[in-house]
Amino acid sequence: MDVLMEETNLPRDELHRLKIAVEELSILNDLAVAAGSTLEEEKMLDIIVHKSIKALHAEQGAIQLITEQADSPLRTLIRELDSSSRILDYKVGINITGWVLKYQKPLVIADLATDTRFLTTEQERSEIHSLLCVPIRHRDQLLGVLMVVNRKGSEAFSEDDQRLLSIIASQSGQLIHNMKLQQSELEERRLKQELELAHKIQQKLLPKEDPTCRLFEVAACYEPAEAVAGDYYDYFYRDEQLSGIVIADVSGHGTSAAMVMTLVKGILCSVTQKNQSPAQILTEVNAILCKILPRQMFVTMIFIQLDPSHKRLRFASAGHTPLVFYQNQSNSCQMMECRATALGLKSEVQYEEKELAVASGDFIFAYTDGVTEAADAEHQLFGEERLIHSVCASCAESASDIICRVRQDVRDFLGHTLHEDDIAMIGIKIKP
Repeated sequence: MDVLMEETNLPRDELHRLKIAVEELSILNDLAVAAGSTLEEEKMLDIIVHKSIKALHAEQGAIQLITEQADSPLRTLIRELDSSSRILDYKVGINITGWVLKYQKPLVIADLATDTRFLTTEQERSEIHSLLCVPIRHRDQLLGVLMVVNRKGSEAFSEDDQRLLSIIASQSGQLIHNMKLQQSELEERRLKQELELAHKIQQKLLPKEDPTCRLFEVAACYEPAEAVAGDYYDYFYRDEQLSGIVIADVSGHGTSAAMVMTLVKGILCSVTQKNQSPAQILTEVNAILCKILPRQMFVTMIFIQLDPSHKRLRFASAGHTPLVFYQNQSNSCQMMECRATALGLKSEVQYEEKELAVASGDFIFAYTDGVTEAADAEHQLFGEERLIHSVCASCAESASDIICRVRQDVRDFLGHTLHEDDIAMIGIKIKP
């Protein structure tokens, strides 16, 4: 410094301030470079503590970040320089960090043993002499506290030390904020990738194409409101012939409903291997779901069994929306319903079964409540009357065209209103 003073002709105190400023800039640069080299929060916090201990010539230090957990509002990372020093745990509200969090300003303690503001143990008073603790902020948000303990050389922490640690805390607040943003972006990206994968898996669980059948023409439409959904439909075959059709709706939306839907598919694939009636199938599925579904979840379902040799259908429903049955001969539509409890709610349920004799030109329409409960900007529902009108208006067309007409009528009804429910539809047209 003397050489520098001779060369610059600057007063000693000004040179001292210049030297401190250079050291501060160097510390902040080192901190930014080191912290910027890692995306792991714990490593970055460790770097902040290490740099603080080194810059303040302290024996040990700690950084504590505020969390949203009620039982543990602070998360602590401590870094030691002296392996013989103890790691101390300060409780929020009654000790050092609690004071800093409450008043949100730096705290300097020259001698903890003689400071009467805090409740401390005999062990703490004997091991901690000087202490400096400052709040960590990002703009107006309090993020935590940064603390150093026991300045080497038995000296108390000075005003310059307080200013330096406050500068480090300010820089750390920006680094921590940036880290949280990066982690949030990474988490969003991870969730997006998981949803995309879940969407692909769910799409593979649904039928790849509509079946071909001598007597029945079958078409379906499936539109999830989110990437994954709880609506479900499927086809079942016996001796390579279409024998059954199911449509179901899991309560709720999103990933939880999609997981249950996947579970339901697996159960049905097993249950339908036996030669059972629709009512028996629902009974067995219900018994399984009652054992494994959470209480707040349930599944509505219609299972339709096809009998082309006798031109008839049999179906059973578990709390699902009624079938629309269009009879070509009378040119009329009616709602066909089997009243019973949804699957997964009660372990012992008797499911009713109905049989429909069908003729050429007849049409059976099964759907989830996303169709009839579609609400426009005025909060009016599409409803059963509009659905019947839509089916009757296109009854002369193919099953696929009728499905398309119903879907378009729902879209026209909604207008610019966003539909928040999943939609699944299946149409069965009786061939000539």
